[in-house]
Amino acid sequence: MAEVTPFHGLRYDEAKSGPLAGVICPPYDVISDDLREELYRRSQHNLVRVEWGKDEPADSEGDRYARAKRALADWTARGVLRHDPTRSFYLSDHYFELDGKRVRRRGVFVALRLYQEGRGIVRPHERTFPTAKADRLELLRATRTNTSPVFGMVADRGGELATSLERWMAHGPARLVADARLGAERHLVWALDDPGAVRKLSGMLRDERVYIADGHHRYETALTYLREEQDAKRIELDLDTPNYILTYLCALDDPGLRILPTHRLLRGGRAVIDAAIARAFEVSPIESTGTDLVRNSVVLVRAGKHHALRVRAEAVEELPEVWRGLPVAHAELVLDPARQAGAKVSYEHDTDRAIEAASGGDTDAILVAPVSARDLQRVADAWQRLPEKTTYFYPKVPAGLVLRPLGD
Repeated sequence: MAEVTPFHGLRYDEAKSGPLAGVICPPYDVISDDLREELYRRSQHNLVRVEWGKDEPADSEGDRYARAKRALADWTARGVLRHDPTRSFYLSDHYFELDGKRVRRRGVFVALRLYQEGRGIVRPHERTFPTAKADRLELLRATRTNTSPVFGMVADRGGELATSLERWMAHGPARLVADARLGAERHLVWALDDPGAVRKLSGMLRDERVYIADGHHRYETALTYLREEQDAKRIELDLDTPNYILTYLCALDDPGLRILPTHRLLRGGRAVIDAAIARAFEVSPIESTGTDLVRNSVVLVRAGKHHALRVRAEAVEELPEVWRGLPVAHAELVLDPARQAGAKVSYEHDTDRAIEAASGGDTDAILVAPVSARDLQRVADAWQRLPEKTTYFYPKVPAGLVLRPLGD
């Protein structure tokens, strides 16, 4: 099914760039203005200057993307970024802390062939925003580089991927090429270019479907860009082309694959919200919001008070069958009419901050449980997509561990 190939990675040379921890950055969609300023201060070579550069006061349309292109070209010319001489897969261990525990997520960076959604080989689970895709397309046109990976999941039913990565990391032939520590996080990256190991990894992934965990906008943008290149007859008969996209793959059952909730904040539209709740839910006031409660229902927080919303049987029938057991989908019975009425919807991953936002005024918080990776697999296999911002895979795969240029 899925075709993956090794690629010539473009990586930071820490002798020129400074420590790798100072130049990697999160994906663009989780970079706030304050964080962007911090990343700019962290290093003159931080990839945020490419991935999500600042607008300047005198900018014309497209200037931000032109600066990103110049930065990549300049850093490459000066050796801050260097092309690896051999095509490689890049094995990754990502250590982080969550709920007071040390966690490791293991994966591999590959070049994944692009497939149209109807093929069923690469399966999305979430809707996308047109404005975000337009921005990513302009950046890709300007830089001709995959700066930030798509995050994909594979079933790895027999555990062969996990076992092989473990062996190659511990005993070779993979070579450790990067070790970045930033606070409680640590990234270890190995390059794998041994022909036998490369064939084995490509072969085991050929039997897999890829489920997009994060990076739906990047994947859809890459498909658009590929069509543009095909129409202009600019596709080279080579592997470093827009036929493929930089992708980080992780097993669905990897113990470090963690998904956090994405709570909904609504401002305005109270009358419509109340009518939607009355129609679709049974409402019970509660004293506090426990984990078990959020897992089994939707919780409304308004003016500091908590209310359990349990979906009515007749209302849940309005949802696609594969959605019906998911509280995050039940919340759409409120969110959809609220959006249509002009309510402003925003998103918050931190439960305490979501509750604080609804402590007064005209903001309501709708708390939802996280979905599981297997939930996403079931939705994708049913050819359905969940609402935007359903999932928050934690932590994000950073941009800058390895980049993938698309050739000249």
